[in-house]
Amino acid sequence: MKKSFYINLLVISILSICVLSCKPKQTLTVIPTQISSKNVYIQSVLENQPHFITANAGNLKMDISLQNKELSSGGACKIYRDSVIQLSVQPFMGIEMVKIELTPDALYVFDKTSNKYYHLVYEQLAEFTGVPLSFYDFQALVSNQLFAIGSQKDENFDKIVTEKSGKSLIFKYKINDILQSTTFANNQIQKVEVTDQNKTFHFQTNYSDFVKNDEVIAPKIIDIQFVNSKNTLKLKFKIEKIEFNRQMRVILTNPMRYKEGNWVELLNNPLF
Repeated sequence: MKKSFYINLLVISILSICVLSCKPKQTLTVIPTQISSKNVYIQSVLENQPHFITANAGNLKMDISLQNKELSSGGACKIYRDSVIQLSVQPFMGIEMVKIELTPDALYVFDKTSNKYYHLVYEQLAEFTGVPLSFYDFQALVSNQLFAIGSQKDENFDKIVTEKSGKSLIFKYKINDILQSTTFANNQIQKVEVTDQNKTFHFQTNYSDFVKNDEVIAPKIIDIQFVNSKNTLKLKFKIEKIEFNRQMRVILTNPMRYKEGNWVELLNNPLF
């Protein structure tokens, strides 16, 4: 498998989901965000979804497949809520090959094999993918939390429409020609689907194996699937250990230590 293909898959995977690691020292006090909404069902989701400032997961396992190609990798990652998501990809014996950092302003990928870094703002990412994902959308996907795609933080919740389906609640939101559907059952968000009105692509995230750690209930397994007219990308993330709301430091990588690469070349793969 070519290195460029491997790096592309890793980039796509972090654009879909990431989870966290660190050895903290002190527990942080979390006050759940109070969001005003007339929708009592939305209030129920907000009360039951995970609330945290920091989150940490060790021994992260990633399985990635695209068409007939498959790979697995270990990793470690840190999140500080509303500030940064940082993932270290370690496919071989704990050796870091790639580091990916998301902040509210931009996305960075540091490729240690080529000593290059790639920088992209979310507006550019939307142009490449056709999906207006913001930092807060990625954070919500990671956190198993409700979001309205393309919004900043917790905006536009009052534009979400609720439907009942058996014992489940379906929350639907539309922006331009993008449709988002979130399934809530057993007091947890179980699934998030995003598609365009012309059905040229379908993005789906499933959450399972919920466990309680540090008084926070969150999924251990996250399955992602991205389908377009040419390819099907499948990602599976398994969190072996997770801790919430502990003090930790997140040191951002200095881009000056790397050569700047071209995002167009990096994203020139069959998915796009």
